[in-house]
Amino acid sequence: MGIKHFLIGMTRKEFMDQFFDLCKQAQEDMPPKVIAEILRDYAERLDG
Repeated sequence: MGIKHFLIGMTRKEFMDQFFDLCKQAQEDMPPKVIAEILRDYAERLDG
């Protein structure tokens, strides 16, 4: 099952809840500063 199938029918709130759960789990393995850098890199890619 791909990510597109997973996201179909998901509300914005559900998506954000899942996203923040993922970030919390990631903090167990890496510092918040690294997660912030990854998110900034991702946002830059979205901006093109």
